[in-house]
Amino acid sequence: MGKRRKRYRVRSVKAAIAVLVIAFLLITANEFLRIPQIPTWNQLLTQSGLKGSEPLPDSQLRITVLDVGNADCILLENKGEYALIDAGENEDGDDIVTYLRQQDIGQLDYVIATHADSDHIGGMDEVVEAMKIDTFMMSFMPEGYTPTTRTYENLLNALVDKEITPLEPKHGDIFEFGDAEIEILSGLSDHNSTNEQSIVCRITFGNNRFLMMGDAGKEVEEELLEAKVDLSADVLKVGHHGSRYSSTKAFMYAVSPSYAVIPCGLGNSYNHPHEETLEVLKRVNAQVYRSDLDGDVTMVSDGKTITITTEK
Repeated sequence: MGKRRKRYRVRSVKAAIAVLVIAFLLITANEFLRIPQIPTWNQLLTQSGLKGSEPLPDSQLRITVLDVGNADCILLENKGEYALIDAGENEDGDDIVTYLRQQDIGQLDYVIATHADSDHIGGMDEVVEAMKIDTFMMSFMPEGYTPTTRTYENLLNALVDKEITPLEPKHGDIFEFGDAEIEILSGLSDHNSTNEQSIVCRITFGNNRFLMMGDAGKEVEEELLEAKVDLSADVLKVGHHGSRYSSTKAFMYAVSPSYAVIPCGLGNSYNHPHEETLEVLKRVNAQVYRSDLDGDVTMVSDGKTITITTEK
């Protein structure tokens, strides 16, 4: 993988406590002085990583594309239910688990490992070991193409240890997630490439749709178009980090997203996202968010409108 940005999201408890102790007298005094430049306790706890996100109303769906460099990790929340799509690289596992715990998440209703590459399942074994999981979905390669990487073996071993039987979803499967639905669009045929074998799913909440492509590329895009699958979505999680091997013009026009999110690492060696992909997104008038430039990207839907905020 390309050079990773510095890891800043999860700060150590010791460092956070030190900051709180140093700031104690000043902030306490400011409760009376009301100096605007000095943060409140609530703001400081949030910035230190000791306080999670604000509670989400049942009437909203929140989707956060976490900044894990040139890798994928996406958290969904609605009506007190949580789903995780992918878990970054091998070194991201601890950070992801800590992040989930900061959000007071002890159980994941759905976990989707889109495909077997390490930038999508690298931290998944640690997630499996740390979290209670209701339904675990993953794609399996055709006979003769089963991955033999240590990362893949670690995930399988973690599933065995937790006595979790993974589900391989099929095209057309629909899973209820709070008041939302997760629909599986992939699975029309098998592919010998791990990227093309990615689980592609669309989350529908009210009138809003979010299309998650994993690392699926041109083969899957063409397959979906030929099958006349309805691909329309308000938000597109761009396939394969904005690679030139995905995001064809015909596919983009079929999706016609208002927003596009590209998980990619700062200064990555793959030059993701490629100019060809950015140009196609510009042609379809999609507003682009990138983790290398924007950090975490959070989308909140009330079923009619989508509000997007970024970490940076």
